[in-house]
Amino acid sequence: MKKNIKAYLALGLACASLFASCGTNGGTQTGNNGNTISAKPLSVQELGEGFNAAYLPDTSKITQFSGKIDVCLDFEGTQSGWRALAKEYKRLQGNAVEVNINTNYAGSSYGQKLNSELTNTNTDWDIVEGNLGYGSTYIYCIDMYSAIASYNPYCGKDVQWSSVLEKAAYTTKEADTSGKSIILNSEIMQTCWFVNDVALEAAGELGYQNASEEVGYPETWDDLIFLCQKMQEAGYSNPLGISLTSASVESLQFSWLLRVYGDYYYRQFYQYIMGGDKNTVWENYDETEEVVELNSGYGVRNAKLLNILFEEDCDFGPGYVGFTSEVYRDFVGQLAKMKGLLMTNVSSTEFGELRDKFEMQSEGKASPQIILDYQGFGINYEKAATDTFQAGYFDYPQMISGKYTRGDRIGESIVPETTLTRDIGGNGGFLSIINHMGDSAQNQLNKDFLKFVMSPYGQTIYYKGLAENGDVPKGLPSVKNDLVVIPNEWKSYFEESNAVIEFSGDVDANPFLGWGVRYVNGLEKTRACITELWQNLLMTGRSAEQTLRPETFAAKWSDAVDMDMLAQVAKNKWPENFWLDPNYNL
Repeated sequence: MKKNIKAYLALGLACASLFASCGTNGGTQTGNNGNTISAKPLSVQELGEGFNAAYLPDTSKITQFSGKIDVCLDFEGTQSGWRALAKEYKRLQGNAVEVNINTNYAGSSYGQKLNSELTNTNTDWDIVEGNLGYGSTYIYCIDMYSAIASYNPYCGKDVQWSSVLEKAAYTTKEADTSGKSIILNSEIMQTCWFVNDVALEAAGELGYQNASEEVGYPETWDDLIFLCQKMQEAGYSNPLGISLTSASVESLQFSWLLRVYGDYYYRQFYQYIMGGDKNTVWENYDETEEVVELNSGYGVRNAKLLNILFEEDCDFGPGYVGFTSEVYRDFVGQLAKMKGLLMTNVSSTEFGELRDKFEMQSEGKASPQIILDYQGFGINYEKAATDTFQAGYFDYPQMISGKYTRGDRIGESIVPETTLTRDIGGNGGFLSIINHMGDSAQNQLNKDFLKFVMSPYGQTIYYKGLAENGDVPKGLPSVKNDLVVIPNEWKSYFEESNAVIEFSGDVDANPFLGWGVRYVNGLEKTRACITELWQNLLMTGRSAEQTLRPETFAAKWSDAVDMDMLAQVAKNKWPENFWLDPNYNL
């Protein structure tokens, strides 16, 4: 039961659950007494040029509620948009609903607090950032899948909710076939690299050139490292803005590197882990394909995947490619090139703080000059231009891997040269609703609010709130773009940057990431040590006992992965060492 909060539906509310068939063909969603809201929506003129009147809320079908909703997110500078949503929802509900925007937690502290609140039966929290809830989100939050296929009066008269949404809004990942929508994604976004062009030009004067022999943006990973080194020569002491806090390593900025380049190194092995017997190679695999996971022939055989990750004597396909292998050590060695280029206090500098240091150049030449960020924040970076700061942007540079030094493939490139560097792209704004067991009225209220938020009307309100406060979104809405009024001051930036930052497939569909490249399905051992290990590999000033080289990092990580794998086997009651047989039918 939600503590100190009583929310109730108007008398005669017919639908006991949003999942029930509440007028999916345009039928009523109100009770027999017709207790609906009386406030009028904003007009098309008030919403802005381009809003389609057919998608104005149908007030005759919106239930009158009373109560309180606590929105508790790591807002990352978007709270002004959420306050605009809260204000408008309260107005539509005749001031009978309070929406509290809780900004008390961010970064690492938010993730820790969320996981505590998910299991707290008396929590006040309602709308949360579900992707940071590890496995608990799927246990303690509400499945909205059925509601997505139902009528949503906030979207217009007789409009089915799913008809105004991109698929990414209600599928956690593009290749997800679970049939659940525990997390609703309010944004479709890319990430990209931003650079201070003033510092880039200074590096060019000292000899920096990219792979095309130009003083231009990095095209390869080694270009990026070379640029940072030349920036240091030019007096920019901490050029690379990458955070190593636990929040960054586990789920935010640094995790993007693990996901993008972990996918880059391991996607080549898809051809060996698909259906069929031990010796079957998947003929449809193409390393240049953007979303190979949606190919009709895709289907992972987990025993085959685990065989090449955990069996050092495996005798099929690529052989052993696990966490003490040459493949993984080469991957770690690429990221290890960042050592000496990061800020000295990077383990305690949250992502938002790092962004401010880059944008404001608040520490002079000791500020970061290159940062990996959400594409949308480039709007702010462009507005922050001064004589010493001019923002440019570029896509993920390709890693050129090393060569095999032993085995049958000696001299061959570890990653095929035609492999596509994919983005984390697709989903963002991960919204979940905590299930308040025994308080169905509160659950109903929270669902109604999210239906408002994820509507053309709601997203237009959200964007107006951001723009009026001088803030920006992380990306474009997952509500179909042509139904949402995009502020004029953002349009040219998104058009220009979209021509440079291309969506090239969703890396998180790669099964290798969840079997050890990042963690073992969110289990405790890998999650507990991942931040410390990456800090000890990449940070300067660590003790001799703490400092790791790529090979010692790989050995320690392999031990942690092995322990979590044993826990996974016990949890699922799988046979011990079942992966020794790649044909095992798991």
